[in-house]
Amino acid sequence: MARLPLVDPGDPDLPPGVREIVDRFGGADGFTGLPNIMRAVANHPGAARIVAEAGAVLYGSGTLTPAQRELAYLTASVVNNCHY
Repeated sequence: MARLPLVDPGDPDLPPGVREIVDRFGGADGFTGLPNIMRAVANHPGAARIVAEAGAVLYGSGTLTPAQRELAYLTASVVNNCHY
């Protein structure tokens, strides 16, 4: 069980700042687009905004294709003797 409550994307009473973050990651239509980490961090709108901006920098505006990104993860795991 999570120590922090997970924000419910379907909750109509979410504060506007939290609603903006939730909508950016998948909205109230379903839970598929909203990772649990964002559901936990969304309890604090300021922290959620920072995490969302960092995610946009890492994944949104990059030039890597999903296959290249996966290859980078896999290579880093092999180099560091980590089980993927």
